Amino acid sequence: MQVVWQYHAKEPASVAGVLPGHGAVRGSRPLYLVQRDTQPKRSSHNQESEPILKTWDVLNQQYEPVIEPGKNTYLHHMTLYECPINNLQLEEASKTTGSTCYKDDNATQCNTIAATWSLGSEGFNYPPEAGYALDPDNGSRYYMLETQYINPQQLVNDNLVVSDSSGLRLYYTDQLRLHDAGILSIGIDPNWRHIIPPGQPEVVSEGHCIAECTGQTIPNSGINMFAVIMHTHQLGRKIRFRQIRAGEELPPIASDTNYDPTYQEYRKLQRPVKVYPGDHLVAECTYSSESRSTITLGGLMTRQETCLVSALYYPRIELSICYSLPSLPTVLQSLGVQKVIQDSTLVKIQEPKSLSGMTLEDRLISYDWETSFQSFQEATRVGTFMPLCWTSKGVLQGTESLVAHYPRILYSYEESNLACSDMGYPMDAESDEANAVERGQLVRSKVSRSSEGPTAASSPSISGPFSLPLILGTTLLVGLAVGLR
Repeated sequence: MQVVWQYHAKEPASVAGVLPGHGAVRGSRPLYLVQRDTQPKRSSHNQESEPILKTWDVLNQQYEPVIEPGKNTYLHHMTLYECPINNLQLEEASKTTGSTCYKDDNATQCNTIAATWSLGSEGFNYPPEAGYALDPDNGSRYYMLETQYINPQQLVNDNLVVSDSSGLRLYYTDQLRLHDAGILSIGIDPNWRHIIPPGQPEVVSEGHCIAECTGQTIPNSGINMFAVIMHTHQLGRKIRFRQIRAGEELPPIASDTNYDPTYQEYRKLQRPVKVYPGDHLVAECTYSSESRSTITLGGLMTRQETCLVSALYYPRIELSICYSLPSLPTVLQSLGVQKVIQDSTLVKIQEPKSLSGMTLEDRLISYDWETSFQSFQEATRVGTFMPLCWTSKGVLQGTESLVAHYPRILYSYEESNLACSDMGYPMDAESDEANAVERGQLVRSKVSRSSEGPTAASSPSISGPFSLPLILGTTLLVGLAVGLR
C-alpha cells in the first residue's frame, strides 16, 4: 500500500482541515500496513531480560543494512553467501578487496544464501524458535558478500569513480535457539531465455522448484517456512509464491498483488507454512512492460528482469537454490521457430522457410508481439524447462540433465477476495483462520525488531565475542575465523 502523508507546523485554518499550502511537509512511501507484529508473548518462562547481542558487521539472529551516507542511490541488493568448508583458494581470495561479480571462479563455489537485503528493506529478525547457525570450528569459515549497484545517471566514466563501503550488520548470540534456519531461493535463472515482450499490461513468468528436488532434500517431517522476501527489477507488479502437492494447488505461501520494486521488504508469515518432500513450488511474477518498446530479457542488470523468492525456513536442509530455465525448444516454439543452426557466432533460423536465414536476435527484435503475445504466453507456460537444483556441494545428483514439464494440477486454488468486514477482526494470530487469510490474497508480515527468544542447545556455539566490518566491493570474501580464538 502507498501511504501519502502531509503535515504543517500550524493548525488548519479552515473547518475542512485543509493545511496551509506554504511550508507544508508532505511525502509518500510504500508500507505493509495490514500486518500484525509477531512479537513473542510474555510468559513466566521468558520474563528474563534479553540476551546481549554481539555484532559482526555474518549472523545468527537478526540483520540490517548498513548503508554509507549518500550511497543509497546506487545500492540495489546485497547477498551474503556461505562458502565451502576448508578451501585454500577461498582463503587467498578473502585477503583481497573484492572483484567483479561472476568473473572469479571462487565465487561460483559459494551458493548457500546466509543473508540478503534488497531495495527498501530495513532488515529482519529471526523468530524465537530459530536462528542462522555460525560454527567456525565445524562449519563454513568463509562468506562472500555480493553487491549489485544501480547507476541511474550513467555516472561511470573515466572521470568519475563512485566508491562505497556499505554492508550488512549481523547480530548473533551464544544463547542458541531450537532450530537451525536456512534460506531457499526459488525462481527463474537470470538468463536471456526469460523473455518479457514489450508494450503489455501483464506478462506472467514462472520459476519452478520441482518435486524431484524437494523430494531428495526435504525430510519426511517437512520444513517450516516462516518468512519470504520477493525480488524483481523494475517491471515487477505482482508476485505469488505457489505450492502444489499431489496435484492440488494449496493457498499461496505468499502473495502480493500490489508489488513495488522499490520496497522489497521481508514478509514474516503469521504462522509457519509446512513444505513436504515432493511439493512443487512456483515463483510467479507478473510484469508490466507498457513503458518499453523493445523486449526485456532476464539477467542480473537492473534494466533486465528477474523473478526470485527467498524463503526463510527451519530446520535447515542441503538445498539452497531451486531455479528453472525455459528450454531452448520452448523458447523457439514461443517465437514460431522450428529449427536453428549455429553459424560462427550467430544463431540462424533454418525452419520455417519464411524465416530462413534470419538470426534469432533479429527474430526477437522484429517479432509481432502485439498480435502474437497470447500464443507466446501459452507456449512458455506449457513448454518444457530445465530445473536447476543446487546444494552447498554443487548440483543436486540426478537432476543434471532433467527436462521438466508444468505440474499437473487437478484441483486449482481460487483466490477469495475478502472485504475487511468479512475478516472478523479481532482475530487470534494463532488461529487457523488467521493463517488462511495470511496465505490468501492478504499476506501479512512485518519486520520484527525483537531479539527475544528462548534458548536451546542444538547448534555449536561461537567460541568468543568478535566484531568485523564487511567492506564492500562487488564480490568480497571474508573469513569467519578472524578474532575467534
